[in-house]
Amino acid sequence: MTDYYVRYVSLPKRVEGVTIPNDDGSFDIYINSRLSPARRRETLEHELRHIRAEHFYLEMPIERMERQAEGEAINTVLRPPAGKIPCFSSEAALSRWLDNLCQQQHIQL
Repeated sequence: MTDYYVRYVSLPKRVEGVTIPNDDGSFDIYINSRLSPARRRETLEHELRHIRAEHFYLEMPIERMERQAEGEAINTVLRPPAGKIPCFSSEAALSRWLDNLCQQQHIQL
């Protein structure tokens, strides 16, 4: 299970939410306090989808990550940026990453 901490802060009007990964594998999620309670919940769920999709460990254009976090199915090859080592918050996250990679490469374990 991934730990995350939600904070409601005053952000610029155009920014609904931001997620920041921490060195210990947890995440800080900042939600714009100016949003309605319903929009805050939607924004939190959007940010959690980024975490579940492990967007912080992939090299993918931000526009694709945003579309995926909105629910669009996007076929993505899971590879870290050149010279980077993927970092996982848990063994379960590593296992999911390997499963996805094997599916995309049509490899059976």
